[in-house]
Amino acid sequence: RTMKANPGGSIAAADIIGRDHLVRYLWEMLAQQSLVLVAERRIGKSCVIKKMRAEEPADMLTFSRDVADVETPLEFVERIYHDIESHLSRSKRTADRARRLLSGVAGAEIGGLIKLPAAVAPHWKSLLESAIEDVTENQDQTVVLFWDEFPWMLQKIKKASGVAVAEEVLDTLRHLRQTHDRLRMVYTGSIGLHHVTSALVEAGSAGAPLNDMRTVEVPPLSERDACFLGAELLRGHELDTEDIDEAARCIANEVDCLPFYVHSVVATLAERGGAVDAARIKRIVAEATVDPQGGWHLKHFRDRLEPYYGADCVPVVLAILDQLAATDGALAFDELLGSLSVHVGTDEGETARRILTGDRELLRQLLELLQRDHYVRQSPDDGAFTFRFPLIKRWWRLHRNLPT
Repeated sequence: RTMKANPGGSIAAADIIGRDHLVRYLWEMLAQQSLVLVAERRIGKSCVIKKMRAEEPADMLTFSRDVADVETPLEFVERIYHDIESHLSRSKRTADRARRLLSGVAGAEIGGLIKLPAAVAPHWKSLLESAIEDVTENQDQTVVLFWDEFPWMLQKIKKASGVAVAEEVLDTLRHLRQTHDRLRMVYTGSIGLHHVTSALVEAGSAGAPLNDMRTVEVPPLSERDACFLGAELLRGHELDTEDIDEAARCIANEVDCLPFYVHSVVATLAERGGAVDAARIKRIVAEATVDPQGGWHLKHFRDRLEPYYGADCVPVVLAILDQLAATDGALAFDELLGSLSVHVGTDEGETARRILTGDRELLRQLLELLQRDHYVRQSPDDGAFTFRFPLIKRWWRLHRNLPT
């Protein structure tokens, strides 16, 4: 099968490289409990989900929805209800409990409607519970509900309806997982769910709505798999290279084995034509990191700091990342703390003032968040910090005009 570079496009399950072990592991976990699937953008999370659904075990029944545009609990339940109704109708069954509830609330049979009437909104929880009961009863398969961009949905619900409603959604879903032995949920998204749940805690939530779910991170490809992917794409485009394996290795190393960027580099090589060598590969990566019109969208790593951390924390976060980017090696905690006293002033917000006047715990909390958001990693040997991805470190240096 000939493979062609397809950065950002839909990739057939058969062309998804290097995820076999992870997919098997995730299905093994789902036999036991629900999952929160975390990953940085461009890691290939959507491909993992696609491969999972293409290879779902016979004892699993999956439903999948992108819920990024959902703003209310009713819209969320509406999508779940219609997915379940559609599946049951193909099995010559109906969502009897949910239909009876809808008919009682609306005063008429409304099973075929695309949008549920506003009168149903106060009853979203009962409708959700009824729909889940309809699909889980009288069958041996475990029902697995995949919801992509779940954190975005929760953020929108919190903004539109308040913290209490967002918390109620999480608590209801947890209750359903605990009530139905053959029900699993998979939450995925491009922002960390920890940002949403921490905001709920700050607003007074005392619950632990995710403590029954296992969090699994989608990693980059292994070097071996990234090299194999690069070589297959180079062959697919019949590009001119003296040593295709060495060229593929160069691509993998330049882009930290991230599959989207492997596809992107090969796509650019194919577009420009000519002989492929290490110098051209490195030049393409260097140009992509400073191209504001390009498809790599690395500025996302800067733009999301305000919504992730809040305006008050941003001066400190920027200083941390600047120091890590400007340093060839890693920095210990005390070295980072010392550098902040040089590069941040106490007049740059409450967070800066607290850290500079001795609040070491607050700095630890920020560093933990930066790790969870894939900016930073901590050495398990000496505890020192550095950028998680060398590619992003290289971009950060250029974007922030730091010494190289």
